[in-house]
Amino acid sequence: MTAFYMLTELSRSLFSLWALLLCLFCIFGIVLAISHRRYRLAVFSMLHFMSTYFLWQVLFDIHLVGGTNQIAAVSRKLGSLPWLCWLAAFFVLTAAAVILFLVILRCGKRSITPAAVKRLLDQMPCGVCCWRDSGRMLFSNICMNRLCVSLTGGHLRNGNHFHDKIKDEILTVDGRVWRFVCRDIAFGGETLHEMIAADITAEYAKTQALEQDKAELSRLKGELQAYSMRIEDTVRQQEILQAKVSIHDEMNRLMLSTMAADKTDAAALDRIFSQWEQNALFLCMQADDESADQKEAERLNDLAKSLGIRLIWQAELPSAMTSKQRALFFTAAQEAVINAAKHAGANNLDISFTENAQTLLCDFVNDGIIPSEDVRFVGGLKNLALLAGEQSACVFAKCAEKFTLSLRFQKSL
Repeated sequence: MTAFYMLTELSRSLFSLWALLLCLFCIFGIVLAISHRRYRLAVFSMLHFMSTYFLWQVLFDIHLVGGTNQIAAVSRKLGSLPWLCWLAAFFVLTAAAVILFLVILRCGKRSITPAAVKRLLDQMPCGVCCWRDSGRMLFSNICMNRLCVSLTGGHLRNGNHFHDKIKDEILTVDGRVWRFVCRDIAFGGETLHEMIAADITAEYAKTQALEQDKAELSRLKGELQAYSMRIEDTVRQQEILQAKVSIHDEMNRLMLSTMAADKTDAAALDRIFSQWEQNALFLCMQADDESADQKEAERLNDLAKSLGIRLIWQAELPSAMTSKQRALFFTAAQEAVINAAKHAGANNLDISFTENAQTLLCDFVNDGIIPSEDVRFVGGLKNLALLAGEQSACVFAKCAEKFTLSLRFQKSL
């Protein structure tokens, strides 16, 4: 059978090219195995590379001097082998190289490697980066790099600088809302800094919608409470008006009946006088403004007593106050008593009045704790302010030596 060195120069060159390609393929396998941290496979690839390189070197010697005695004994002996043995050896080496390469790829896909971690981080929809105390970046994914470019105008190179430029936890970037969260992690005996940016556009929009709905519900609640109070007042006024109309009609009927009655008919006169007596009693049952004010004051005193508050009236109700103003005054007094007990822990509540030609001022002063922040008109105070606005009055609070809730009426000209 024809020896290998007896082949034509073109045939031997093809074998040399084959060996060179196998060497390059082995080198690529070695680098890939090392990047996947599969050092045992890297050693096998290195042995395969050395075997292939050895055959390539033999081919190089034969190509230079042929099969003469001038080449090394190993090269001369291998060159004397049949060319089919060389072909079989190259097929075996090629199959081994392919098998090793496939094993390395499989291990890379099924193992956690730095390349796999980086690939996974780049596919995540959120931004991730990590850096040392010095600011040197250890890793960052594509999303975080894009956010850094949009926020700072430059690429992410120093973690400390990027962290200093992000003042808020929630930022809007390119029409999307992102939440940035930073934390410290201990790894390898040192403290590292991690930043995660999550896209919360949908959640933020829903939160804003909920806040708007909450504000709208609060407004509707206040309007309904004010409407309920107005309905009660309207019903009460309607009942009073209806009672007055009934009394007026009954009076007219009794007057006509009295004038038309037979003065000699004692039974008819007794019946008419009995009806006059019933109407008089009905009129007495309709409390006037002064008796109504007394009842409201008694209710207010009972409420204050139950809450442990002592009411101190500096003066009586001004006579210039209308019935609606008196009703609003007692509503404000009740709110002042409740707030003094609930929020201030007060023991006394002074009620005073200041009157001039244009205004009438009602002050409710408690000796409790002074609020450390501005007083917000919510809940009962908000409803009180709405009711005051309907009468062109106003409610305001002052925090000085003592807390004062004031109700100011405008006098009609």
